[in-house]
Formats: sequence, C-alpha cells, structure tokens
Amino acid sequence: MRLNSCLALAVALTAAPALADPPHRPKQLVLISFDGAHDNSLWERSLALSKRTGATFTYFLSCTYLINPADRKTYRAPHHAAGKSATGWALTVPEIQARLGHIWQAHLNGHDIGSHACGHFDGKDWTRADWSAEFDAFDDALLNAWARNGVEDKEPDGWADFVRKDITGFRAPYLSTSPGLAPALSDHGFRFDASLVSRGRRSLSAMVA
Repeated sequence: MRLNSCLALAVALTAAPALADPPHRPKQLVLISFDGAHDNSLWERSLALSKRTGATFTYFLSCTYLINPADRKTYRAPHHAAGKSATGWALTVPEIQARLGHIWQAHLNGHDIGSHACGHFDGKDWTRADWSAEFDAFDDALLNAWARNGVEDKEPDGWADFVRKDITGFRAPYLSTSPGLAPALSDHGFRFDASLVSRGRRSLSAMVA
C-alpha cells in the first residue's frame, strides 16, 4: 500500500506542469544618507566603502562644521544671537580642511551633497524669510570656507558652481518643518526635501501650490 502511494505521488509530480517562474520584482534600492556629515572618519569609511561596492550616498551637510569657533559670529540663525549653534562647531582648522577635501572628493565621485541647514535649530515656527536667511547662511559658509580656513589657494576650480548649482536636496533638522519651508526651498532652487514622509511622489512645485 505504501509503495503504491509513493508510485502514485511520483506519477503525479511527473505529470504536474513545471512551477511558474516567480513574478518579476522591481529593482530594490537602499537609500543611505548621513545627517550633519561631520565626522571625518565617517567620510573616509563611507568613501572607501563606495569605492569597493559602487554604492553612492547622500551627505546632508551642516554648515557649522565648516566654521571654526573663532569665526562663529559670521553665522546668525533666525531668532538667535550671532555665533549660536545647537550642535557646536568644527574643532580645528585642520579638521575643516580635511572635511572640505572629503566633500569635494565625494562630489567628484558622484555622491550627492545636500543641505542640513546650519545650526541644527528647530524651524517649526520659521517663516519663509527665516528659512531663506538660513539657506543664505549655508551658502555663505560654503562659498567662503576655503578662504576663512587658510586654504584659499587650494580651493578647487568649480567649487563655487558646485555650491550654487549642485546642492539641490535638503533635510530639515529634527525633520521639523513649517509652511514657510517649501516656498523658501523653491526660491533657492532645491529639487527635493527629505524631511517628510510621503505616501506618493510629490514635487516641490506641488507642495508650494
């Protein structure tokens, strides 16, 4: 009886149609980004990992990490005194010089450099003008970073164009936003905001409308 059952099972399996191939799955993407982009050892490790694997990253940069404490009053956040930052500053000029080199190398290697604003303040009550002032401060810090840190002669050709044209993504500190953010992002030429959780595709133009 057991033999007959086994034979019947074998015949059934032989006669059964081949199992269908699994349905085609869309390409899976893993998105990796770094907020603040402060630690030089993180830059070194991530750039080395990218070289080995071909992965690309987004670095959301906080501009105070390109400002040494002696120059901190060149930055003033909306509704705060000059020289205030919620996350501090770079520690030394050599540290900033190394970070500038990492940023430029990452850009040349095809990684995305985004903005994480400057002083990591909560902008939930900020107006369009407040956000605009913060974005202006970010641009000022990056455009003058080489000169203010004693390496103006080493500033790469194309740095200014990179700052003005290639930093097109933003993530708000604490993921905290306000109604004034989207129009300010649009004013400054940003293409995407990674501060929000979205159930569908949205553009900045749709958010402003």
